[in-house]
Amino acid sequence: MKGLRHLTIWMCVLAAVLGMGACSRAEKDEDVRVDMTAPAKDSPGERPVIRLWHIYGSDDDQAARIMEQLTREAEDKFNVTIEVDTAENEGYKTKIKAAAAANELPDIFYTWSHEFLKPMVDAGKVLEVSRYYSDDFQSHLNDAMMKGIQFDGGTYALPLDSSVAMVYYNMEMMDRYGLEIPVTWDEFIRVCQTFVDNGITPMPVGGNEPWTIAMYYDLLALREVGPEKVADAAAKRTDYSDPGFLEAARKLRQLVDMGAFTADSATALREEAEALFMQGQAPMYLNGSWTSSRVYRESSRVAGKVKAAPFPVTGSGKSTIYDFTGGPDSAFAVSSSTKDPELTVDLAEYMAMGLAVELYKCKSNDLPYINVDTGDAQLNPLMQEIHEYTDHAASYTIWWDNLLEGTDAARYLDSLECLFRGDITPEEFISRMNGLKQDETDDRRETGWK
Repeated sequence: MKGLRHLTIWMCVLAAVLGMGACSRAEKDEDVRVDMTAPAKDSPGERPVIRLWHIYGSDDDQAARIMEQLTREAEDKFNVTIEVDTAENEGYKTKIKAAAAANELPDIFYTWSHEFLKPMVDAGKVLEVSRYYSDDFQSHLNDAMMKGIQFDGGTYALPLDSSVAMVYYNMEMMDRYGLEIPVTWDEFIRVCQTFVDNGITPMPVGGNEPWTIAMYYDLLALREVGPEKVADAAAKRTDYSDPGFLEAARKLRQLVDMGAFTADSATALREEAEALFMQGQAPMYLNGSWTSSRVYRESSRVAGKVKAAPFPVTGSGKSTIYDFTGGPDSAFAVSSSTKDPELTVDLAEYMAMGLAVELYKCKSNDLPYINVDTGDAQLNPLMQEIHEYTDHAASYTIWWDNLLEGTDAARYLDSLECLFRGDITPEEFISRMNGLKQDETDDRRETGWK
């Protein structure tokens, strides 16, 4: 595509992220500089101004420190002036939607994937970026990782991070009872039953935050019907009448009924549930890959004792361990009205890849890119294990509370809580889910622009 210039740019990116070391406050105070000797893009006369909006504004946030340094380096190497504007999470969502409605989007802007980005794409506000990708950047992309930022055959953003649901196992407790990490549902049930028979509750759940319950159903449904049927049902192209959705609800009830969860799981705080695992009192814990960093906190008693593995497969044959829930949740997008699309995408590649690699090194996120050399960085062992799985990902299905539109997500979580408590049967749960399609018109999300 754009050849030698891009090769030089990507050598700069890797040099920057390998030498950045922005994981501590002290390193910010030292004002670490990175020696990047690539020639700047020729730009006679006045330097172009690139507007960049993102959510990394806190002085105490490692991502903010990384972005600050990347911005300084990018200004020099691309011979541009970058005007940065930041806002906190919820305020940013309002701000970026208002900017889109007013045709005032910045050149590069932070966005969430899937249903947050799609209305802006549909309205023609976002640049289709893949035509400007460098060959080097393209070589680091995993096709499965891109689904949440692709619409109607086009790609509209550059991923920043990734998180997936994983089962964490306390191997000290597993070894005590001669247990191995399960790969199939039947093996998973046998492991749970062994702990129950020995007076140990296998898995804590913080049902006070219902997304922790949803992680189980999201995965069970994915295993029973496969990623395509989940996507079709969520988008209301079909309903939930496939028998696999019902079987997933029954399997969740099977876990509840056998005592796989603590008695107070429906109301327990997430922090309290997680503490049981981190203090070595529970042998298994299902949560996002962000949990990997918490295992190695000073307060944890399980550091060095934990393994991470994908949720087991069921007998449906509709998905494998390489079909994940989660995936890229955030990205950098480019305004369709940017003056120099090639320059802006070059810059976005540099910023996105740099931020993603450095956060991975800082043990904060899984890496949304492949074939990346992280040098001698001391990586989180659990994050490395997870990345070895996600390197072979076949699909990503974003968390259902993000995948479902408008009030559908809240109704899903409410129905799931009722199922978990035993207030409704699996059949009644599916009936409620089918009601989402029937109420499609009333539940459409207001986009804020036409």
